[in-house]
Amino acid sequence: MDLTHKTLLVIAPHPDDEVLGCGGLIQKVKQAGGNVYVLYLTVGDTQYFSKKGTSTAKERTTEIEKVVRFLGVDGYDIAHNGDHHLKLDVMGQHAVMQTIERKSPVSLEKVMPDIVAFPSLHSYNQDHQLVAQATHAALRPAEAGTKYFVPTAIAYEMPADEWCIQNRPVPNTFVQLNQEEMRIKTQAMKLYVSQMRSFPNPRSLITIEALARLRGSHTAFEFAEGFVGYRVIM
Repeated sequence: MDLTHKTLLVIAPHPDDEVLGCGGLIQKVKQAGGNVYVLYLTVGDTQYFSKKGTSTAKERTTEIEKVVRFLGVDGYDIAHNGDHHLKLDVMGQHAVMQTIERKSPVSLEKVMPDIVAFPSLHSYNQDHQLVAQATHAALRPAEAGTKYFVPTAIAYEMPADEWCIQNRPVPNTFVQLNQEEMRIKTQAMKLYVSQMRSFPNPRSLITIEALARLRGSHTAFEFAEGFVGYRVIM
């Protein structure tokens, strides 16, 4: 696929999802002279099973600002406040769809992307599941002239998605990454200090690189990101 001057919109339920799933693709689009936008659905105070135990919305917002500057993201929006963090399933699919379709400053109707990347439906995380369903519905075909049509719709993966009950679809769309692009992806992830974990946690740098090496082996390359292509128009 020729990414020259394409516009990419990444739908991220939470901060760091965009780097874990699309850190390489973001670079590729920027290198090709394109534009990248990220819609973060929610940021909030969170309790973890970790040594620190918590992260705050303020911490994570500061981390977002560092990451979008580092990757050269052209625009982003944090759509919903902490009251909805890890509760998007309670908010409901229709409300999230409206945000994705037209209410956010980086919505489909505002930025008119060529590519939309969204999380896997098969994540164990309820926010990811709801956002996947809402984005997929928002990307439905429509009569020309009545609704903006996105040519390419892909779902990104993250290492933690391997922990799932349903059978996950195998990635069928790949973005090859060289060593420098992989280094930049991991450096961007390091900026999410509150989210980094030690191996063997799925959010460890070792695990992130291991998944990229596995997908690279599927594409005869050193590293790659894997996606499920729901609609790819050449």
